[in-house]
Amino acid sequence: MAMIQKKNYILRHIFLIIVLVIVLFPLVWVVTTSIRRDNAAFSPKLFSSRITLNYYRDLLFPRATVPELIKDINGTVHFIGENSKLSLDEASEKLMKELTAFETYISQTNDYLNDIASRFENINNAIQGDYKKNILDDINKSRNNEHNKLLEMEKTFLVADISTIKNDIVSLENEIKDYYESRIALLNILNSINQTNENKKYYQNTLDTIFSIKPNYTLWNIKTYKKWIKIEQNENIKQLPSLIKALSNKWKSILAKVKDINNKFYNLEKQKLGDDLNILTSLEKEITETQKSISLIKSDISKTESLVAKYNSDLSSLLELYVLNSSKIESAVNIFQTYKNKKINSNKVMALSDSIKNISNKFEIIKNNMENLADFEIYKEAINKYYTSFLWLKDNLEYINPDLEYVSPAYKTLVETTNSINSTLDTLNFITTNLKDNLSKLEKYQNSLTQLSSQLENIKNKYAEIYNKNKETLDNFAKLKKYGEFTILKTFTNLDINNYYESEYLADLLNSKLFEYYKPSKKDLNIFTLRKNINEATEKFLKSKASFENIMLEISPNLEKIKSNSYDYLKINYGGYTADISPILEISAIYNSKFGPAKANISRASRIVSDLSDSVKYKTLKSDLRTIDGNIYNLLDNWNPKQRKPFLRWLLNSIIVAGVTSILTVLMTAVAAYPFSRMRFFGRKEGLLYLMLIQMFPAIMYMIALYGILKFMGDYFGFIGLDTLTGLIFVYLGGVSFNMWLIKGYYDTIPDSLEESAMIDGATRFQTFWRIVLPLASPILAVVTILSFMGTFNEFVMARIVLSSEQNYTYAVGLQTFTSGPFETEWGLFTAAALLGAVPMVLLFLSMQKYLVGGLTQGSVKG
Repeated sequence: MAMIQKKNYILRHIFLIIVLVIVLFPLVWVVTTSIRRDNAAFSPKLFSSRITLNYYRDLLFPRATVPELIKDINGTVHFIGENSKLSLDEASEKLMKELTAFETYISQTNDYLNDIASRFENINNAIQGDYKKNILDDINKSRNNEHNKLLEMEKTFLVADISTIKNDIVSLENEIKDYYESRIALLNILNSINQTNENKKYYQNTLDTIFSIKPNYTLWNIKTYKKWIKIEQNENIKQLPSLIKALSNKWKSILAKVKDINNKFYNLEKQKLGDDLNILTSLEKEITETQKSISLIKSDISKTESLVAKYNSDLSSLLELYVLNSSKIESAVNIFQTYKNKKINSNKVMALSDSIKNISNKFEIIKNNMENLADFEIYKEAINKYYTSFLWLKDNLEYINPDLEYVSPAYKTLVETTNSINSTLDTLNFITTNLKDNLSKLEKYQNSLTQLSSQLENIKNKYAEIYNKNKETLDNFAKLKKYGEFTILKTFTNLDINNYYESEYLADLLNSKLFEYYKPSKKDLNIFTLRKNINEATEKFLKSKASFENIMLEISPNLEKIKSNSYDYLKINYGGYTADISPILEISAIYNSKFGPAKANISRASRIVSDLSDSVKYKTLKSDLRTIDGNIYNLLDNWNPKQRKPFLRWLLNSIIVAGVTSILTVLMTAVAAYPFSRMRFFGRKEGLLYLMLIQMFPAIMYMIALYGILKFMGDYFGFIGLDTLTGLIFVYLGGVSFNMWLIKGYYDTIPDSLEESAMIDGATRFQTFWRIVLPLASPILAVVTILSFMGTFNEFVMARIVLSSEQNYTYAVGLQTFTSGPFETEWGLFTAAALLGAVPMVLLFLSMQKYLVGGLTQGSVKG
């Protein structure tokens, strides 16, 4: 018996997995984006714990948030827009509902604020009580993790013989430990001082000074101690100045030790590399100086190019004026030359002598200047005409007789031309001279730039050659020359942390880039700064809470005024007269001026809480943090401005348009395709060819014609014109030719013998069509229905052209509005709407599925 050999198609499986990921990713993205709170197109967390169904709620059950309610209340009271059709009683009822909704938001906001405050209090109590030991244990684990990472890193670059520096390093480590012990002693003294509301600020400033990376005694003494001692006489407070000063001096001593160690490593590097290090240092200086020179030249080139561009523009405009008169002066001179006979020395002509000499000399300069201006070739001929004409005039004025009949017009032209160019000739001379000089400068600068760039490239090549030869040594010594700073990190990460202040100090130290080659773990930093982040979030929230309470305190009396006087306000504005209602104006002003700062603080608190909820491992804390985050989101969701869109109306419009179009398409094409399949008649072949030709041209090609037809029809039959659903259906019915081809092809596969048998039994042609062909063709009819519905439901271009009012938008056109909102791109709403829009198509497909399968077994003749 032959053995069945199993084959492993690894590449095939890998390919299928990749294709599956590529195909499914868009769907996964749409689903996750529709439930993520961040409302961003892309997020570092595709599957976030911060989820919400609010986007779906806003689409299916749109509601007015606080700013929208303010607008609605104003609209109702002033009978604006749709409210203009309301009676007094209807307006009063609507206004009361809006006021009740506003009060509900205020009540919910108070509930959210109180719940969040309570949970923040619980969290702060927990980290100072039940969870403190566990948190400190985790902090020390993270500290050990950072210390081990530093030790591993040290092995990679500590390759030099450091026996001569070993004692200095040990001394530095001892000084750091002494600094650490001094700080603990200082903290113990500070802890013995009772913290009160009066000294809270000074107490905190002292803590910040003790645990700052560089403790500044002088600043603390002036800004904190001298003020503190005035309000509180305490022996422990009096000890602080000397201890903080000693702490500051110890840190300075540590930095001096660090500098000394780094210098010794620098000397070791010089011994190791010898002349190569001197050459590299020299080349680095050359590179820096050359780069500075290049930068200066580039600046000069930029300035000169700006001047050249300005002169080019001015010169072009000016020369256009000169071109017009160049032929005139040339023709005048030709006439003078023709009638040159003897010297006349006319007083009128000789009076122009000085002016003509001046013009001639300037045109000589201008002509020479323009020889180097390649961009003005088309103007050189005109300038040359001026130059030759005035050169001849300068030498032959005495031969001109202005009184001759044939010379007189030429003389007049000469006078007019001389007068016209005298006003601009100096400018033309100035521009051409400066343009020539600047072009010359530009050429020199560019040559210098090329030369310096080449020089810089050569220097860099030399530097790279020597550097690559000593790369490993140089890279190691780059870190070794910061070994003093590295020792600070290594020593502090090896010291136990017994309080949150030490933890936060270590986080600041690791994050300060004291030793820039080391990057701490973000996870460890989050653990080190847990208390600090919670305190910041609490502080931001309490500021926001106070702001919200102030907003609500100011809004509530105004709401009460509107409520108690609502009917009177409505009567004042009923009938067309509108008067400003002061409480509404005040509510609007309060929201516009005070909500922004309140939102900024609570949003910052939410961001911190959100990050902490993902990193904290303690169940109770994680639960409270996530609840706080959710409450803040819901609170802001009630107060943020939002787009209210008639999404359900758009969906219904699309269902109506797609449904009617697909039904009419199936009815028309099912009937129209039958004669082409079963009958032979004059024009059948041409008709089929015509149907095929129509399919070759996309609808977009004749959209202007369609627009014109709809506009024309709308003028006479309003129900089928532009901005109507019936007009859009009319446009979509133009796609029946493709579906007719499909159905005709399917009809061709149904045997004629079935119809012939039925007709023998007495059935008419229509009965055979209705009772035999159509049931057997149900699969293609189902396909046409689905394709027609889906194509129409998702079509955007024609719908966007035909429809203009928001209420008439189809689903596809409405969906586009979420991508360009007045506040930001509404990705959450967009993706939620995309998913909801898929529901009708899925339901249609599922409902038509039985016809796709069952159509081949129905409609047969019983025998």
